[in-house]
Amino acid sequence: MKTVTISFIALLVTGFAAAQQDIQFSQTLSNPYVFNPAAGGMTNLGELNLGFRSQWMAVEGKPQTFYASGQSQIRFGKSGEPVLDEFNTEKKTWHASPERTIGRKHIIGGKVVSDIIGPFAKTSVMGSYAIHLPLTQKVNMGVGIGIGWSSFAIDDNKVSLIKANDKAYLSYMSTGSKQNFVDVQTGLVLYNSRFFFGISGSQLLKNKTRIDGMETESNFERHLYMIGSYRFDLKTLYAIEPVVILKNTTASPFSYDAGIRFHYQRMGWLSVSYRGKSAVCAGFGMNLLRQFRIAYAYEFGLAGTSAFGAGAHEIQLGFVIGRKKYTEKELKPEEQNQQQLDDELKPGTE
Repeated sequence: MKTVTISFIALLVTGFAAAQQDIQFSQTLSNPYVFNPAAGGMTNLGELNLGFRSQWMAVEGKPQTFYASGQSQIRFGKSGEPVLDEFNTEKKTWHASPERTIGRKHIIGGKVVSDIIGPFAKTSVMGSYAIHLPLTQKVNMGVGIGIGWSSFAIDDNKVSLIKANDKAYLSYMSTGSKQNFVDVQTGLVLYNSRFFFGISGSQLLKNKTRIDGMETESNFERHLYMIGSYRFDLKTLYAIEPVVILKNTTASPFSYDAGIRFHYQRMGWLSVSYRGKSAVCAGFGMNLLRQFRIAYAYEFGLAGTSAFGAGAHEIQLGFVIGRKKYTEKELKPEEQNQQQLDDELKPGTE
């Protein structure tokens, strides 16, 4: 296994502090909840999602990201009304994506994220709560907050020091190669069946990186995300959906993605996007096997980023959770009628 040669102080003070530290996915709109705790529960269905991204394929120690997330509406109070709808009751192999709905909603969720770049690894576990309310008869607004725990670690087996006796590094590793801290994320969403707008912030506490209990000049910087999209239905079968994603963090260049998704019967889509001066991305997604969704994207590096390898692969898998169809209740009146008919036909019945 190859190692990464570093000067520890230079790495923490200049490299890590100025980097884009939070995760990045090309097909963010496939699961905006992972970036915005308010973006769950927009449909009347629960969701489980898995995502994986591998970047700069030809580079040893390439960035790799994995996440697992889940979110659903919940019922508050004693109301007997179900909060989840039935889904794909006809059990079609290819099914339409569920529509976003308008109304008062309480949503809980959680996610686990693992982000590895060379010798650095950050793992986060976070739970969230959001409330959505009708802003108008056709537009919902939601706010949410996520609170959790994060761990930042260095893998000593992947490090080769420029100075063999780097006192800062040896001191850090001798007291433990992990730093644990509380993490906070928050967000806001506006949406209806056609458009979506979300704004969110992560690493809001701006925790300091510590060495041997002492704070350094490096921070886990705050990140700001803005996502907007609008679906234009062309005819019965087709639709186009422009998507814009803006990302910003202190000491890093402003980043944006601009793209478009081409939908077919809301059962699948093709996408293409451009990330300013760094990459072009092509992808697809489809709904299949009654309750599943799969999305894949490939990024082609541009200019300076192309020197780091053959682009990036990412894949997302989703599972939709709906309320079971209450067949027994639906058939109960018929069963009662049949029972009454049987009773009338019994011998000795007038």
